[in-house]
Amino acid sequence: MNIHLRRLALAAVVVCASTFTASAQTARTGRLMREKLQHSQRILQAVTTSDWALLERETQALTTITKSPTWTEVMRPEFRPYADGFQQALAELSTAAGHRDYDSAGRSYLALTGACLTCHKHVMNSRIANTK
Repeated sequence: MNIHLRRLALAAVVVCASTFTASAQTARTGRLMREKLQHSQRILQAVTTSDWALLERETQALTTITKSPTWTEVMRPEFRPYADGFQQALAELSTAAGHRDYDSAGRSYLALTGACLTCHKHVMNSRIANTK
C-alpha cells in the first residue's frame, strides 16, 4: 500500500472515531463504537504489515460484532445500507486475507472505513437537523 493510501486510511479511522461523539451515544453504543474502532485500527496494522493471520482474526472479530445483540439494538432501518456496505467490506477483507492479496485488502479496508464514515456523517447530519 503506498504512503498516500495509508495516510487516507489513517485519516478515515481518525475521522470515524471523532465523528461519533460519546455525548450523543448510549454507554453501550459508545462501547460498541470504540470496540469497532480498535478492531479497525488493528486491521489497518495487519494490512500495512501484511499480517494475514491478524487480518483474518480482526476481520472475524468485527464480523462477530455485527451479529451481537448490541449491534442489533443500534441498527435502525436507516442504517441498513451502511451496515450492508460494512459487512460486504468485511467479507472482502476475509477473502483478501485468505488469498494474501495486498491490493484487495487495501481496497477493502478503504471500503470498510468508507462505510463507517458515510454512516457517521448521516448520524451527524441527522443530529444537526434535529437541533435546528
